[in-house]
Amino acid sequence: MGMSGQRDQFIKDYYSRMEKLVIAIGLTRISPNTISAIATVLGFFAAFFFFTNHTFAAGAFLLMSGLLDTMDGTVARLTKRASKFGAIIDSSLDRYVEFSLYLGMLNLYRDDWMFYIVYAAMVGSIMVSYARARAASLGVNEIVGLMQRPERLILLAAAAIINAPVHMWLNTDWTLRGTLLIIAIFSNTTALRRIWIVKKTGIS
Repeated sequence: MGMSGQRDQFIKDYYSRMEKLVIAIGLTRISPNTISAIATVLGFFAAFFFFTNHTFAAGAFLLMSGLLDTMDGTVARLTKRASKFGAIIDSSLDRYVEFSLYLGMLNLYRDDWMFYIVYAAMVGSIMVSYARARAASLGVNEIVGLMQRPERLILLAAAAIINAPVHMWLNTDWTLRGTLLIIAIFSNTTALRRIWIVKKTGIS
């Protein structure tokens, strides 16, 4: 099984477990839109904590936001309330949260060369999503690659949480810096690869 197949299997297993968790804690009684709204607010809190250089809190809020963000779609499917409009709202809120996260980190590194790495990571994150959406509009749906939104947020949340004790003990923030560099490189690489895949289909 290739990397893409392993990723698909992991996602399938994750959502299977998520369905059991959602049912177990009774989240099906809550509107998917309410869950989306809470996830968005938590995401904005994460951005605020990045802005104020409280990376542990930023990572914790981002982790909670990401968890709820996967639950809203699960609740919608289980309660037969999934809709195309709901999917657009959810996707749009995701973009607002992600942009605010990068805004917070741009402020965090405003006087540092990392400012440009954060900017590159932000551009790559935008282009990964845009290239996929644009390809889909042209009828090319089999688009793969690393650094899609779940991977980016999980890496970022984990790095932010770990960064706080590492900085306290070793006086370095390379946990977060290194992760942002990885996101910048692989997100832009994936975006360019998706554009190349579309070109290979013969679309002109």
